[in-house]
Amino acid sequence: MSSHSILAPSDAARWLRCVGAVYLSKGIPSLDAEYTASGSCSHWLGEWALTHPALDLNVWLGKEMTFGENPPFKFIVDDERIDRVRAYITQVGREPGTLLVEQRLDTTPVLGVPNQEGHADTVKLYPEGGVVKDDQLLRGVISVHDFKDGHILVRAKDNFQLMIYLCSAMMQYSLVGEFEAFRGCIHQPKLHHYDEWTYTRAELMAFMTLIRPLAQLAYDLYYSNVPFDPAVHLTAGEIQCQWCPVRGKCPERARYIISLFEPIITKHEINADTLGAIMRISDQVRSALNDYEKEATLRATGGLKIPGQKLIQGRRGPREWMDPIKAAIMMELTLGDAAYEKPTPISPTEAERLLKKGAYAPLAASVGVRQHDGRLKLVPENDPHPEYLISQFKPVPESLV
Repeated sequence: MSSHSILAPSDAARWLRCVGAVYLSKGIPSLDAEYTASGSCSHWLGEWALTHPALDLNVWLGKEMTFGENPPFKFIVDDERIDRVRAYITQVGREPGTLLVEQRLDTTPVLGVPNQEGHADTVKLYPEGGVVKDDQLLRGVISVHDFKDGHILVRAKDNFQLMIYLCSAMMQYSLVGEFEAFRGCIHQPKLHHYDEWTYTRAELMAFMTLIRPLAQLAYDLYYSNVPFDPAVHLTAGEIQCQWCPVRGKCPERARYIISLFEPIITKHEINADTLGAIMRISDQVRSALNDYEKEATLRATGGLKIPGQKLIQGRRGPREWMDPIKAAIMMELTLGDAAYEKPTPISPTEAERLLKKGAYAPLAASVGVRQHDGRLKLVPENDPHPEYLISQFKPVPESLV
């Protein structure tokens, strides 16, 4: 029997909600390899910065870094990535306590199945500290900080990954001191978002009791100790399907997407309430359609005929010179200056990046900078952006539509 960890805390939102997901995706590569590799690049820079506090992160600016395999992805470290990493390490550094970076945590006693582990970005131990929760002072604090460099908002409360890490840290560092407060912290500099939630020891113990049967079943399904039944062991949903490697071929997800429309299209008209209900599921539906289209295209390029569909070759790309320098010399002989496109100034964003500190502001003040407003779009009400209020006209009453 393999001894590697199959129930990764970072994947807990998937296998705790859909116990058959780990079995169904066994041996199937991630569909989000480049996204994951980019996150690994930022995490590596964060780890380096926290373990080399006397050195400047800017030493990596402009450097090429490679992460991931089959295939590997190359990233040029730019100002924006450096700024995101610096925001993360600055916030972690403000918290007192003993710092543990990229800490291995044994999750076997948490999940109740053998050979499981995870790696927390940062753990901080502060036996002398305290946190007030529900008007009660909890003495002794363990904090787990999770750096997420993606664009999807993540909350700390009821975050399964953080809770498993906190359970493991609670057990692993019990001899260091008396801990009553366990803080999970989410850092998302790309979204300017920070979130945290504090759990008590009793809450984490109850959580472990709840997840152990699910972890055991997911483990047994993976190793075929229990017969796999798709109707019983697959549970589709927005969260668990989001990063699943088989999301483009899972029949349970297709049934789930269809079921989303059943309570909506029940009237002879589509009014504002119906449109609101459709908008609430539109992201899930759009994502599912994209995933099934990618899966169909993948199979078609492998030689499988998809009924009702055919492969075509899209519009060819732009032409380019195989030897640009030779082409420029030859065209200049006959076209002169017309052989070259007229140069245009770099953008204000690029100028701010390249100019020395303090030199951009007087330039912008002298020349003037304008920025077009973003286009209007509908988003869920819990989106963190402020609402744009329409005041130029009165809305059309539903009865007149």
